[in-house]
Amino acid sequence: MQTPIEIAFQHFEPSEEVRAEVARQAKRLDKFSDRITSCHVAIAGPQTRHRQGGLFKVDIRIAMPEHHDVIVTRAHGDMPERTHPLVAVREAFDAAVRQIEDFAREARG
Repeated sequence: MQTPIEIAFQHFEPSEEVRAEVARQAKRLDKFSDRITSCHVAIAGPQTRHRQGGLFKVDIRIAMPEHHDVIVTRAHGDMPERTHPLVAVREAFDAAVRQIEDFAREARG
């Protein structure tokens, strides 16, 4: 990746564990493409303090040359195990990897 990853948090206090997971997942992207120029991640937590569990939304934008940007939006909360921010981050990055792999397959033709 050519620039440092940018991470934004909304509606919850991020832990070092969440920050480290985002960094680990972003570094993992380099295995799938050496053409990534930047990665922006926004994680939004539950909007009210009264909800049990809560919905985490992860937005990822990965810039690549030739306008092949990867954009992922994942909202998690319908299942109890998906109310944790680490699970939301991992699943969003897994979706990003699938898109990057699709771009690579198209490029190979």
